[in-house]
Amino acid sequence: MEDIVTVKRAIEGDRQAFEQLIEIYSNRLYREAYTRCKYEEDAKEIFQETVYRAYRSIGTLKEPQYFKTWISRILINVSNDYLRKNGMIDLEHDENAYTREVVIDDKVEVKIDLYNAIDELEDKYKDAIILRYIDDLKVEEISKILDRPINTIKTHLRKAIKDMKKLLKEGYENE
Repeated sequence: MEDIVTVKRAIEGDRQAFEQLIEIYSNRLYREAYTRCKYEEDAKEIFQETVYRAYRSIGTLKEPQYFKTWISRILINVSNDYLRKNGMIDLEHDENAYTREVVIDDKVEVKIDLYNAIDELEDKYKDAIILRYIDDLKVEEISKILDRPINTIKTHLRKAIKDMKKLLKEGYENE
């Protein structure tokens, strides 16, 4: 958990404190941005815009203990805006995109591309899956970030897993 004192200093305008917080969360934020867009340069832009917006509005954060939730919400909004603005839709979608062949020790193995399956989910399910299994957040934290009831988040996770299993099963059947 982040140092509440550091968050309070950042809220009061201490730039160095804000930079320390970004250092703590940069890997997680970048990983989440990359998971959402799949392109390194786009992930960097999303990350930078998230940090910029967070820096500009850190003074509006009322509860220091919710910094992680607050910055995650900013990243989700920036990601959605960026993807919508840049029309990042996979026009060359391949039904077999959920699996790929990898050569290991002269053997061809089929690997499941979970990230492609995540991309196929509705946004509300995708957000829940990314926050739970990629960012390793608890259901309660996800509920706060997405501003939805805990039972709704649980339902979204169950539905997302069910949909992903179906997508991945179809990927194997199409081999």
